[in-house]
Amino acid sequence: MKVNLSLGQRLGLGFFLLIALVVLTVILGFAFARFTTQTSETIQANTLLYQQANQILQTSSEIAAVIDRMLLTRQTGGLIEEQLASNLDQLEQELDILTSEESPDYQETVNSIEIFGAQLATLVDEAVDYARNGRWAQAQVLRHTEIGSLLRRFNEQNEFLAIAYQNDVEQALRTQDSLQQTLRVVWIVVTIIAIGGGLPIAFAIWRNTTNPINQLIEQTRQVTQGDFQPIPILERQDEIGRLSQAFAQMTEWLRESYQEMEDRVAERTIALTTSLEVGRSLTTILSPQQLIQAVVNQVRAGFNYYYAQIYLLNEEEQTLEMAGGTGEAGLAMLAAGHTLRLNQGLVGQAATTKAPVLISDVTQELTWLPNPLLPNTKSETAVPIIYGDTLLGVLDVQHDIVDGLSDEDVRLLQLVASQVAVALRNARLYAQAQRQAEQQRIINEIGRQIQKAPDAGAVLKIATRELAQALGTPRASIEISRDAFAGNGHAPGRN
Repeated sequence: MKVNLSLGQRLGLGFFLLIALVVLTVILGFAFARFTTQTSETIQANTLLYQQANQILQTSSEIAAVIDRMLLTRQTGGLIEEQLASNLDQLEQELDILTSEESPDYQETVNSIEIFGAQLATLVDEAVDYARNGRWAQAQVLRHTEIGSLLRRFNEQNEFLAIAYQNDVEQALRTQDSLQQTLRVVWIVVTIIAIGGGLPIAFAIWRNTTNPINQLIEQTRQVTQGDFQPIPILERQDEIGRLSQAFAQMTEWLRESYQEMEDRVAERTIALTTSLEVGRSLTTILSPQQLIQAVVNQVRAGFNYYYAQIYLLNEEEQTLEMAGGTGEAGLAMLAAGHTLRLNQGLVGQAATTKAPVLISDVTQELTWLPNPLLPNTKSETAVPIIYGDTLLGVLDVQHDIVDGLSDEDVRLLQLVASQVAVALRNARLYAQAQRQAEQQRIINEIGRQIQKAPDAGAVLKIATRELAQALGTPRASIEISRDAFAGNGHAPGRN
């Protein structure tokens, strides 16, 4: 029986088994860590209690030795009593520590040891009192009867407690070792199960995923090499099948986008070429009127626009005068002397704000002013022609396609407008230089002829004739006082 599982279900099953093994391992690890911690705490506590019991035995032995030395030397006070007091204080502290750290299993024994310790301290004080009073025989009897008997019982209880603590430590170590052995066996079994069950599942998943994925990789390589031909869809009902369908659809979209991109690149190449041609032609034309007409013709033809025109600013009247336009509409408006007020229409708005204005769909713009000579206009942009901070005019372009003008067109037209601004500036400077040169030539010519004149009358005739010719008027006249002619043009009393 074949079980049809999707890729997600296969991966989910493998992930579930992996998680189960991890959880089992974590549980075993936590259990072992907890038991190990408890065992370590038990070992540490019993070891301390064992050491404490041995220390109590040692202290009690030291007390017995000091009493024997006192009875042997028949000396009291001084160093002997100081040692006894020190040993009794130490014994009391050790009993307090033992009581505070006692195990519930040995509470009765610890209580007995504590009672014996208190009795021992009382008997030692009694023996010291006998010795101080010189009753050495009674002190000897007390030492070898009651004190000796109490020390034997006291030491027996301490030895029993020390042995019990030692046994507890050994038992904890044996239990820990047994648990380690058990856990080792469990881990081995879990590892065998993981390997035995995981390998077949992993192999099955690998076999059912690598082949179709390799096919997808090959198809991807085909696309990355620029081959956008339709690719076959993998006949699968799982995620890889859906991925193959999506990849095939994406390849189709990519093919369409690539073709569209090539078309757009071709259009932009033509546009940039046109921009360069406009810039090149601007450098060879010095007449402003010829320059403007050449620009609008090249812009319209190069960018395949519906219409293009340029307005120049009349600073005195604060109006925008049409200086050049394409087609019959442009000729008609030029002949009519078409002008616009600042802030009138799209062109006026661009001039006022000194910023480009773009309308992608003129039918959706309430402030747009239609022109009867251009009935097919669907989109329009106006780009100011600025030199530095000075407004020179506006380049206006119209298209007969909705959304036919974009921000990219605006950027290209701004580049053209910048070139036009420089060219207009150069043309005006050239015209100004030509006028100044012509004026200087006329002045020089008048001066040359005046120098040849025989008298003042001839000078005036030459001056009026040349001035009329320079000013383009049919006649000119000069009025001068008669006194100026006295002495043949010289002032009276002067040579």
